[in-house]
Amino acid sequence: MTPALTPEQLLLIADEFCATHRVQIRDFGALVAAAAVPGARIAGIPVHEGVAASGRALAEAVTRLEPMSDHNREFGEACGRLYQILHS
Repeated sequence: MTPALTPEQLLLIADEFCATHRVQIRDFGALVAAAAVPGARIAGIPVHEGVAASGRALAEAVTRLEPMSDHNREFGEACGRLYQILHS
């Protein structure tokens, strides 16, 4: 089963990223939407095949949704890596 990521967990990661890179959260809705990606299911069936695929999907979602004022690609990469590390 692919573990979910809560919006609060992603917010904790975002807060640290903001402090390090001197950026701000631009869109909290985008942050919540991105958090839903790794644990996404349809009719109870996981959308992503495993932790690695979920981490990549999270990174892509963050990059495309642009929740930060800047450095969204870097934030997406960091989120994807952290997700994979935490759930491996």
